[in-house]
Amino acid sequence: MEYLVEDIVRDVKVCLDENVDSTALALLGDADTLTLDDIIESKIADAARLVESGAAHHLLDRGEPFGDNIWWQQAPGYGMGMIQLPDDFLRLVTYRMSDWAMPVTEAITEEDPRYAMQSSRYGGVRGNPWRPVVAIVQHPTGLMLEFYTCQAGAGVVINAARYIPMPRISGGKIKVCEKLYRAIIYRTASLTALALKDGDAAAAMLATSNNLADITTE
Repeated sequence: MEYLVEDIVRDVKVCLDENVDSTALALLGDADTLTLDDIIESKIADAARLVESGAAHHLLDRGEPFGDNIWWQQAPGYGMGMIQLPDDFLRLVTYRMSDWAMPVTEAITEEDPRYAMQSSRYGGVRGNPWRPVVAIVQHPTGLMLEFYTCQAGAGVVINAARYIPMPRISGGKIKVCEKLYRAIIYRTASLTALALKDGDAAAAMLATSNNLADITTE
């Protein structure tokens, strides 16, 4: 959902008024410092990215579509394919091929031990239509989605492919997941409090943001 930056700034200021020491806010009276509104606005996109990249999957929006072209692996019967991801890709929402028994909502990376298993010569080790695997991998052309695997044969197509884009402010607005709005407000307030040198308030609001986004921290 799209939100006005001025509305987000207003909600963050309410959050700061409730949590940040008034002495820290008073420091903004110095003519050499940025205004509070400027500081808040500079933190919004970073806060949204941090929250949306780590939030529980059920709190995400349906996302944006991707996946116009598939590059297929040529090895007979292997059925692995690759798709170029958009430049603003942040997080996978869902991916499913037409012969898969279920969609994939959590992608692995090339650092994951399971990634090496996808190149095994033993078919039972790799992902398959009944236990599919999706990997987000850095290629020379940028991020690619690799999927494992499909049955051999023509007619297999993409059933679903959606992602969360990198949040950016444009035209005084920013698009973020509706269910994560409050978490983003608290994360923005936390980053702002850090800029104001109020570490205790920043930590408290970070904890609230994580709770609202159902983010587990160690």
